[in-house]
Amino acid sequence: MEKNIKGAWIIQHGQKLQATTNQDFDAIGFAGKCGKFLSAISAENQEQISNKRLDALARANYISPRTEVPAIIAEFERQKLILSGTGGIEVLGLTGKEVLNFTATIFDESDRESYEDAVISLSETTSDLPITNTLAIDFISDTFKIPKTEAESTLQLGSNIGFFDTEAISATEKLIFNGNLFRREDARKINAVLSTLNAAETQNLNEVNARLNASGCLPLASITKILGEKLFSQLHSIGMFDVNVVGNESGKSSFVTRPAAFSKFTSSIADDALDLAKALVASLTYGMTVSTYYRGRITAISLLMQKLIDGGTVGPATAIGNDYQALEYKGVVKVIPANGGMFSMKLLKPEVGRLALSVIQSGNITGEAVDNLPGAKVTSYTAPEVNRDICRKNSTEAVKLKTRNLLNEIRTGGLNR
Repeated sequence: MEKNIKGAWIIQHGQKLQATTNQDFDAIGFAGKCGKFLSAISAENQEQISNKRLDALARANYISPRTEVPAIIAEFERQKLILSGTGGIEVLGLTGKEVLNFTATIFDESDRESYEDAVISLSETTSDLPITNTLAIDFISDTFKIPKTEAESTLQLGSNIGFFDTEAISATEKLIFNGNLFRREDARKINAVLSTLNAAETQNLNEVNARLNASGCLPLASITKILGEKLFSQLHSIGMFDVNVVGNESGKSSFVTRPAAFSKFTSSIADDALDLAKALVASLTYGMTVSTYYRGRITAISLLMQKLIDGGTVGPATAIGNDYQALEYKGVVKVIPANGGMFSMKLLKPEVGRLALSVIQSGNITGEAVDNLPGAKVTSYTAPEVNRDICRKNSTEAVKLKTRNLLNEIRTGGLNR
């Protein structure tokens, strides 16, 4: 497994562990928090971070400044990623891939259990194609020299935490799969799903895919209007769609993307491991389609995004101080106070901007441009994997039954028909 892909799985699993009280995967949990925090505090160029901002970024990413940050900072110093000073730290310039590589290094150099390596490897394996629990147990036991009883416990615990998903396909057999199943365009997987649908469902799914291919990102309501909530839930639960939620004081708005929309420009989970580009696309789409700050149809969004990508600053404007808080929390942008209560903004991660702009430019959304960055007023962002977990936990038995059939078709590629 490539190092950056391994780092991506560690970060994703670490975020799942933050929602539990489990202590069995301590090395994954610590390395995952290191990777998440390193992404939040780092930029493509070397950055000075004050202690006050460091604490604020920690809290925004659910990391305790008092109990966790000191250990994480000590690890960054050991890895020679930062220089500590009296009033803060200086962080080396890092790309997203380098953040993932260091996340994997921190994990590899830790005192860890073999079953922690096993769940990372199994996650990558089951994101390509589902496998049965019997095969999964044999894989874990043989590859990592773990007794089969411990391998079975590892599989069960990993499923309970959400490292991977399970669906019963018989009284004695389960199918193990991962929500990143459709992160690449794969004709076999798509055709396997289509083979389980009736003619009307197939036609509706093709229409939705065509619209998402054209636009990159669309409101959830427009998707469920075509597919119906039940079918959408089935397809969402196996990872065919991503749901991104942005929120502010007015409530929450959901937007749908396809993993394949990003795979036009990237090829693996590692390219947007922290969902930063998805957060940026969802925020911009909200500003251009929903926000009350919408400013009209003119051709400026690509030019302004390119200015940010090239290292330029946009503004000053009053709205910038409020509209991009969720992206500030994740270290994607830096908001700078200007005169008269106004603010300017700089993009800290140009690679994230490039990926987001590619997705936006690939569809009709570029026609809905604005004369300044849209007033998205986004203060929170919920990533696709979190929303998929919620969907699966809330799914009805009827939906789970259909999901099971879909996954079985993906596993066999429809070859048993």
